[in-house]
Amino acid sequence: MQDCSARTIGIIGFGSFGRFIAGHLGARFDVRVWDRRELEAEATDRGVRWASLDACARCDVLIPAVPVQELDSLLVHAVPHLGERSLVVDVASVKVKPHRILERRLPAGVEFIGTHPMFGPQSGSEGIEGLKVVLCLPRRPVDPRRVAGLRRFLVADLGLEVLEMSAEQHDAEMAYIQGLTHWMAKALREIHVPDPALGTVAYRHMMKIEENLRHDSDGLFLTIARENPFAADARRELSERLREIEESIERD
Repeated sequence: MQDCSARTIGIIGFGSFGRFIAGHLGARFDVRVWDRRELEAEATDRGVRWASLDACARCDVLIPAVPVQELDSLLVHAVPHLGERSLVVDVASVKVKPHRILERRLPAGVEFIGTHPMFGPQSGSEGIEGLKVVLCLPRRPVDPRRVAGLRRFLVADLGLEVLEMSAEQHDAEMAYIQGLTHWMAKALREIHVPDPALGTVAYRHMMKIEENLRHDSDGLFLTIARENPFAADARRELSERLREIEESIERD
């Protein structure tokens, strides 16, 4: 992002993921954060500035770290304060819906780029070098220099592996990668699967899914389940296969 002359970054939403990315960006940029809750002390502890929503929106780069369900209403308040050359970086777990909202809400001249860090506070707790981030360019034009600058920053500065694809391709793949795994993890958690002494390697692998996702918020689960346009079909497909298997067991 240095190649795009970004000096200030505004993060709106200082939940677990907002704090997580602030920790990685605060040493490199002048980072300003805002949340509906009063979290100034936590911002100070993480070495970033607490600011108003308006001040965050006026930064060179704006990162809305809020649930997709809140993005549209947030932009109503943030858009009037965006600069003519502002860059909005989307970090949502789904891409089709936030891109449609951004295309509709952002004025001409304000560009946005979609990203999906394939990690979070838990999976990135011991460092993010070598982990994956998806880059999704919107249908509206984006300055190639900005895209190249962001890509270099992600690779050279943060040490991430960058994968590029469309918003539709991203959501189609994530319907299985995230949609089914979060769905199964929630089911395993709800039925209180035991941790028996006879647990096999395969059993341990299954339970690792629940363990890895145990601390994710209900909001993230609902975003993945409801806001991905392909997620319902993936769940339906698995449900049908399970039903067929159960019928074959009963029949045989």
